[in-house]
Amino acid sequence: MNARAPLAALLLVIATATLATASSSCYKFYFYNKNNAGEKRGNLIASEFDKQDILDAGYDPALPTKVLIHGFLNDDTSAAVQVLKNAYFEADPSVNVIAFNWDNKMNPIYGMWVLKVAGAGQRLADLVDFMVENELLKLDQLHLVGHSLGAHVAAVAGERLTSGRLARITGLDAAGPLINFFFLDGRLSKDDADLVDVIHTNGGGLGAVHAVGHVDFYPNGGVMQPGCRWDMSGSCSHGRSYQLMAESIVDPKAFQAWKCGDNKDAVHRRCSNSKVYAFMGEKVDFSEEGSYYLETKGGLNGPFSRAIDTYSLF
Repeated sequence: MNARAPLAALLLVIATATLATASSSCYKFYFYNKNNAGEKRGNLIASEFDKQDILDAGYDPALPTKVLIHGFLNDDTSAAVQVLKNAYFEADPSVNVIAFNWDNKMNPIYGMWVLKVAGAGQRLADLVDFMVENELLKLDQLHLVGHSLGAHVAAVAGERLTSGRLARITGLDAAGPLINFFFLDGRLSKDDADLVDVIHTNGGGLGAVHAVGHVDFYPNGGVMQPGCRWDMSGSCSHGRSYQLMAESIVDPKAFQAWKCGDNKDAVHRRCSNSKVYAFMGEKVDFSEEGSYYLETKGGLNGPFSRAIDTYSLF
């Protein structure tokens, strides 16, 4: 018997019992625009999707839309969502932001969260399809941004859309534990959108270290982040991904990176002969797909941008 089978079976039983009572009302979408950007929780979109309800929430079909998706032990009010939301409105108030709350942050069982990813991704796909079909949204104006397990929720949504293909998914330290250990419907990959860009900050810990996107960035090697001392759980390094993304929203040229041979070279900082560079983050800009390395400053709150001429590519 496969050694993974007992664990997978146990998690499946637990998740099945939980999901049996799940309904569309378990998933909540909160909307922000420039008028309520300062609120911690946005306007709730009804679980039975309605065009007028979405418009009444303040949604503007003419503006680009960002969907922010939290990870394990988080929800729409957690830092990963709030920091990104605030950065978007600081950079340009002409934007729609939707925060997707897809699980109870008080649920401590990680395996159950993993097995809820597929259902959450399907619900997000349902909303996007509804908005496209009702002329509220054009897919080339949509950007999904997922932290941790939220990156895989975005992947499922991209796979299951019936109205077309996603323009972009950004994975912020896409979750690693259990994702490759047993079956998961919809692991993040570059097949999920026209552009999939990934920022790795705790690879091999809470995040995945392998390259999965069109372009994968490995700040400081992508495993441990400067300033995260005594980070035994990895949560500080894991969270650095959304902090870097937020800084890039406000300063699009903050993080210049250099291309490596592959993700292993990026992790081990072996990119000395690189002459190909890219910019990481919101305005991601690259000429070649692949894995990229950069260094940042330490500290806990930034700014993290570091001029590329202040360090060596080894």
